Amino acid sequence: MDNRSLFSGLQYRGRVRSVRRDYHVLEGAHHYVVLSPKDDAGGYYAIVHRAALSYIAKRLGGKKSITTAEAFEACKRSKYLTNRFSVLNALYALVGTKDARISKVVGHKLFFGIRKRIV
Repeated sequence: MDNRSLFSGLQYRGRVRSVRRDYHVLEGAHHYVVLSPKDDAGGYYAIVHRAALSYIAKRLGGKKSITTAEAFEACKRSKYLTNRFSVLNALYALVGTKDARISKVVGHKLFFGIRKRIV
């Protein structure tokens, strides 16, 4: 995927308030962009494919209070979710699109509730 198609035609989907940072979720044609701007000029972004969100929703839809580690363990067979950070970014994208929510926070550990999608 080239940079022109990666960042063109993005639509804002939502804001996710996490423990340390706020994340903004943008939707493209085949992917989501999860942005975390810093106070100064820098920031962080991650690309999450739609297939990754569909895979998580299919495997974990309807579950409550699931951690990133548990989600990673359940989604090991996906080629889009290769590490815990990719799973965390996909969960942030699901929260930004209102298909999941952060159900509770214990210390720095987040627990997610994922909605069951009706296909």
